[in-house]
Amino acid sequence: MSLYSSDTSSADSRKPVVAAYLEVIRLLDDRVAPLLGKVTTRVLVQGAARRVAEKYPFLHFLERIPYTEVTPAIAQEQLGGQSPQELTAALNALLEECFAGLKELTGDLIVTPLHDEVTRQLQHMSIIQ
Repeated sequence: MSLYSSDTSSADSRKPVVAAYLEVIRLLDDRVAPLLGKVTTRVLVQGAARRVAEKYPFLHFLERIPYTEVTPAIAQEQLGGQSPQELTAALNALLEECFAGLKELTGDLIVTPLHDEVTRQLQHMSIIQ
């Protein structure tokens, strides 16, 4: 099941998706850093971006720029040419890869409750139904 779903196509519909993505990655960092260190989330995001870059080449910038330095303006610039549907699919794939990497490191210790928390947050932000 995907974390994101989107059925709108306007440029404005990308903004909440990008904002939600940035917030969710920061949430991952907030939960992972105390247990595994601050660098772990950066490595997870960079590795996830590398793994999905063939299918979603517009995410390649996350291999070079730490997500902590990605502002909404940078994200909009890098992701602005994508349809909301493609953007949500890419961000979902990126998050799922992050969770897969986290599961390799910790098993289900962190992944299951964190996945549930991320899903609730995205539902609260109306990014998923």
